[in-house]
Amino acid sequence: MSKLLNKSLRRFAAYAGIVLACSIPVYYFAISKLWQYELDEHNIILTPEAGREDTFIIIGAITLLTVFFFALLLGGFIWLNRSISHRLWQPFYRTLEKIRAFDLSSHTTVEFEHSNIAEFEELNSSISRLLDSNITTFRQQKEFTENASHELQTPLAIVQSKLDLLMQAPSLTSAQAQIIEETHNALSRVSRINKNLLLLAKIENQQFSELEDIDLAESLQRILELLSALFGEKAIHCKIDSSYLLKGNPILVEIMLTNLLMNALRHSAPEEGLELSLSANVLRISNPGRNELDSSKLFRRFSTASAHTPGSGLGLSLVKEICNRYGWSVSYRFEGQMHSFSVAF
Repeated sequence: MSKLLNKSLRRFAAYAGIVLACSIPVYYFAISKLWQYELDEHNIILTPEAGREDTFIIIGAITLLTVFFFALLLGGFIWLNRSISHRLWQPFYRTLEKIRAFDLSSHTTVEFEHSNIAEFEELNSSISRLLDSNITTFRQQKEFTENASHELQTPLAIVQSKLDLLMQAPSLTSAQAQIIEETHNALSRVSRINKNLLLLAKIENQQFSELEDIDLAESLQRILELLSALFGEKAIHCKIDSSYLLKGNPILVEIMLTNLLMNALRHSAPEEGLELSLSANVLRISNPGRNELDSSKLFRRFSTASAHTPGSGLGLSLVKEICNRYGWSVSYRFEGQMHSFSVAF
């Protein structure tokens, strides 16, 4: 990809080269006619060999001088054009740098420098209005998500407690118990989604600001022990080269590790094992699989990457949000019938 200035300079240089190449035969024809006219005017008779030699010498000298001054003019034009354009485009590059550094979740506005060039001033004004509108919309969406999730917690808890009371009723039939159980399961899923949404809102609002030194190997072992009942007889092959210390919030790191392990559990058969490795600054969790997950939907909210094992659509979104919070990177690949999620710290 080339810059706008380079494109214009290349076209100008090509055009100038074509003009120079076309001018040489024109010089030859014009000077030949002028030379012959001067000879006839003064009744000078030269042998054909001498006439051609003199003509070539004159044309060659004029051509060399023309090429020299043409190259000097072209070089000076390119230098002036680059120097002037560099100063003229400085406001544009400063605006571009501010846009690159802008982060929608940082809660900070962008202040562009004033320019005495009308086009750049209009560009800065348009971008400022666009960014202000996006920031306002983003804040409203976050506030709505947080408020809605918070307000739903109490009614959801009340409904669940009422369903638990109904399950204990002595006159309850088996059909009614099944309906209540199905309702309770659906309500539990809604409650988990609501809690995850509330957690996402808190992460985006940077409410988990405490940083501690966390031993990642120790955290993994503790979480594996807590999840041992869910994994059952599933074999877990761990390869931890050394303990790795990272800075972060212990709660968020625990949520990230738990969601990655639960995701691997959900996308593997009961008889298949998991592979967990920690080396240098990379954590990798792998499990066998038959179908590749849709990587375009993996880390999006409420998107199911596999139709065979649908989930709430927020587990990996939380992982992605936590990684973004601390500048880590999470990635997915499918090789050799193995799902593999990696987090680089």
